[in-house]
Amino acid sequence: MTQRVSRANRAARKGVALIAVLYFLIVCGLAATALLWSERTRATNVLGARGGTRLSAVADSALYAALAGWQPADRLRQPVGVTILLATRSAPDVRTRVFITRTTRRLFVIVAEASQILDGSARRVSLLVRLPLASTALRAALISAVDVTIGAQARIVVDTACGDTTTAAVLLAPSAALTLDSTVIGSAPSVARSAAAADSATYLRFDNAWWTDLATAADVRLASGAHVTPMPVTSASSCVRVESNWGDPSAPTSPCASRTPIVYAPGDLTIDGGLGQGALLVDGHLLIAGPFTFSGQIVARGGIEMIADNIAISGSVNAWRARGDTLSAHADSARVVLARRTTLRYSGCDAWQGVASWLVPRRVRDFAWMEQL
Repeated sequence: MTQRVSRANRAARKGVALIAVLYFLIVCGLAATALLWSERTRATNVLGARGGTRLSAVADSALYAALAGWQPADRLRQPVGVTILLATRSAPDVRTRVFITRTTRRLFVIVAEASQILDGSARRVSLLVRLPLASTALRAALISAVDVTIGAQARIVVDTACGDTTTAAVLLAPSAALTLDSTVIGSAPSVARSAAAADSATYLRFDNAWWTDLATAADVRLASGAHVTPMPVTSASSCVRVESNWGDPSAPTSPCASRTPIVYAPGDLTIDGGLGQGALLVDGHLLIAGPFTFSGQIVARGGIEMIADNIAISGSVNAWRARGDTLSAHADSARVVLARRTTLRYSGCDAWQGVASWLVPRRVRDFAWMEQL
C-alpha cells in the first residue's frame, strides 16, 4: 500500500515538472517573439525616420532650387488666388513637385513635395515670401510732370486684370498743361492731378530702389544719342542675352518671355521700332519713331515723343522735367507728345516686372495679419 502511494506521488511530481517546463518554454518563446517584434519595429521606425528625413531634405532642396530659378515675369503675371506648378522632377525612386500660390499682390506661398514612388510616402515643406513692392506708388498709364499733348488717334486705357486699380488713366502735376485733340477716337481718357506727380521721388525711386541703383545694375546700357530697334534674339530655342534683345512680351511660351531687362540710356534715345519688355530708364529725351511694342515701365527725364503708328505700351509711362544732360538740344523740350496711333494701357503687373527682376523676394518670418497688407 505504501509503495503504491509513493509511486503516485512521484508521477504527480513528474507531471508538475513537465507543466513547469512547458510553461517556461512558452514564456521564453513569447519573450523572444516580443523581443524580435520590438527589434523589427525599431528597425522599421529607424528606416522610416531615415526615409522621412531624406524626403524632407529632397523637398527642401527642390523648394530653394525652384526659388532661385523663379522668373520675375512669371511671378508678376500670376493672378492673385491662383496656384501653379512651378517645377517637377522624377528620379528612379523619388518624385518632387513645387507649387506656388499667390495670396496677395505681394505674398506668395511656395510648397515643395517629395514622394517615394514605391510606397507613396511623402514629405512637404513650405515657405512664405514677400515681394518688396511699396503700396504707395502712383498708378496710371501716363504720369507726367510736364505738359502733355494727346492726338486724335491716341488711346489711353486702364487694365485691372491683375487686381491692381487706379483712379485715372493720366496723372498730371498741378502745373502741367493738357492738350487733348477734340476729335479723339472713343472716349477721352480720365485725368487727375496730384502734387506727387511733380515730386522728383516719383521718378527717381522705385519701391526700395533708387534711379542710380537701377542704372548701375542695368542689364542693357546704351550710348547717349543711340538709335535702337530691339528684337528678341534666339539660338537653338534659347534666348540670347545681347543688348539688342529686350525680351519678348508677345507670347508666354517664347524663349525670351522670361527676359525682363533693365535698360538704361544716359542721354537721348531714339527707338526706331521693335519689341521689348522690362524697365526703360532714359536720362534724356525719348523719341519713339517706329512701330514699337513694350511691356513694362518707361521713365524719361527729358520728355517723351511718340510720332509713329502702331505703338503699344502696357504698363506705365513716366515723364519728368529734370534731364541729366542740360546742354542737349532737347533740354527745353521736356514734354509728352502722343501724335499718332498709340495705345498706352495701364497694367500694374506689367509696370513692375522690370524692377521686380532686380528686387529679390524675401522670406516672411513672422506669420501675422499685418503681412497681408
